Amino acid sequence: MHTVSPGSARGHAGALAALGDEAIVITGVGVLSAAGRGLGALSTALRADAPCWSPITSTLPVPRAAKVQVPLPPWDAPDGPFPDDRKAVLALVALEDALIDAGLAEGIPYGPGRRGVFLGTGLSSVTPAELAEDVYPHLTADQRFDRPAMARDLAPDRAAPRRHLPARVTAAVAARVGAEGPTGTNFSACAAAAQAIAEGLWALRRGEVDLAVVGGHDSMIHPLGLLSFVVLGALSPGFCRPFDRGRDGFMIGEGAATFVLERLGDARARGARPRAVLLGAGTSADAWNATAPHPEGAGAELSMRRALRDGGLSADDVQYVNCHGTGTPLGDEAETRAVARVFGDRVPVSSIKGAIGHTIAAAGALECAACVAALEGGFLPGTVGLDELDPEIAVPVVQAARPAALQVVLSNSFGFGGQNCSLLLGAAPPAGSAAP
Repeated sequence: MHTVSPGSARGHAGALAALGDEAIVITGVGVLSAAGRGLGALSTALRADAPCWSPITSTLPVPRAAKVQVPLPPWDAPDGPFPDDRKAVLALVALEDALIDAGLAEGIPYGPGRRGVFLGTGLSSVTPAELAEDVYPHLTADQRFDRPAMARDLAPDRAAPRRHLPARVTAAVAARVGAEGPTGTNFSACAAAAQAIAEGLWALRRGEVDLAVVGGHDSMIHPLGLLSFVVLGALSPGFCRPFDRGRDGFMIGEGAATFVLERLGDARARGARPRAVLLGAGTSADAWNATAPHPEGAGAELSMRRALRDGGLSADDVQYVNCHGTGTPLGDEAETRAVARVFGDRVPVSSIKGAIGHTIAAAGALECAACVAALEGGFLPGTVGLDELDPEIAVPVVQAARPAALQVVLSNSFGFGGQNCSLLLGAAPPAGSAAP
């Protein structure tokens, strides 16, 4: 059995000692996934190697999806309701849970200009009613889309034009937390949430903010969302099987994860409990293909190396890699080739997408949450759906969850268009000490 290298603890301690009170820590976590509500629900599912999917009814060849099953409340944004926009509600519920976890639900001790919001999101949740009322009537006799006609018919006070603005949820979150500092909405496909988390980290480091609300939200379990991935051939007609010899695509999921980031010194001054340390982040672009990764994972390798450099650590300090691992034939092979070049065959890897599905723009946030759960709970998440390892995968893949004392982990998120982001996380320092 592979054993986790003990060398990481020394590297982590040194990095935290160098950062001191300036270390960027996660003090609040809010999670909604197919595993349930809260980080504890996600951690329990990952420890149990539980596949969290349910059957769905669709005329498309998509028999199941990883849906959020907990009840969701109605929600009004400051400028009006989010009608039927499921991913918006997921984001706002996760926000409230993160604020409660951070002890900030009743007030934030930093000035409005010192608060920032950075979120990743995906394509709008087009409802069947919108298709019937707004899209289908504007198809011409030869089934071409008459855009000018639709533009004339959509009145400015209609909900649909407003709710499809990608930054609308970010604006609602900023209003809720009174953030008058920098805000950003990242729209970079499946790397969106991870890149938003990186933006919050870097804004804190630059001294632009004292608190950053970061994360991502998405739900593509609707007709146009499902159809788009079916057309691309990305969805499995069966199950998501990351790294498996017979893998044939991913299972669509939905969810949201929100984090509160602060400097360690500020968090301790107000009595907050750090959940984990955000040590570094790296981004890159493949500059290769709109829907296929670079076959050798060149961009993936670059994002991982940049994350290590940003965190001041080496490959030897990392004890686990949470792979993007979508279960697609090209993606898994390209990513693991890159992982092997960076870490050799020493570091265990796994993918959680067989458990909670591919949550698209929210994936980086939910996988960051999984890394926090692994660091806090002392375990390596397994790879649900993996039965027979592809012999081309030349890294040690964790098939079933198992205990492990972790200090430093890395999480990868890669998106269409060649968008890449890697996040480097460390275990929270003990109370009263900048280093373990």
